[in-house]
Amino acid sequence: MPVTTLYFVRHGETDYNRNGIVQGRGVDAPLNERGRRQAEALARRFAAVPLDAIYASPLRRALETAEAVRRYHPAVPFYQLADLEEMDWGELEGKPYVPPYDAQIRAVYERWRAGDYDYPVPGGESILDVQRRALRALETILSRHEGETVLIVAHGRFLRILLASVLSEYGLARMEALPHTNTAVNHLVYENGRFRALRLNCTAHLEEAAVDDGLPTEVAA
Repeated sequence: MPVTTLYFVRHGETDYNRNGIVQGRGVDAPLNERGRRQAEALARRFAAVPLDAIYASPLRRALETAEAVRRYHPAVPFYQLADLEEMDWGELEGKPYVPPYDAQIRAVYERWRAGDYDYPVPGGESILDVQRRALRALETILSRHEGETVLIVAHGRFLRILLASVLSEYGLARMEALPHTNTAVNHLVYENGRFRALRLNCTAHLEEAAVDDGLPTEVAA
């Protein structure tokens, strides 16, 4: 069976990330200046990498990040998939990680740490909701691009759920062990029905470009 190469990338920074504000499926923010510099550094990293397709979440922060890469690969097919969008944080969308919202956010994380992955954020999605559409998106990509190389731009919590779901050494119980820096690259290969990680949360392009890659607030997806 041919090997399929997958580069899963988180979008660049937005002002919501910088200010610690919850940014899920219901917030469509653009990249800020630092995010644009991160995206350009990412694009230069992939400039000489042969790509067969580029996929992105339709949310603006992901599209702008993908567009930076596309400028170096204008002939490569580009697709948007709604299933790649960030988790819907419901009533917490646009709320800062300060009182009283920090207590609500911590309560959600406590449910997840207890293994209650079917618990939805009030008015939003559960971990299992996101997992279902993440795996559906992955199945679509794999069926279209067997043996090819694909770059996918998505979101922090989304990628934690997806990566934890396909990497046997993690699982949802260890999804918090998967960091997700803005524009970090997660390099996976799929062969004989199994996924293998070659790199996780790689930010070498940011270091080379001297772009500050400090971790954003966890909930600011």
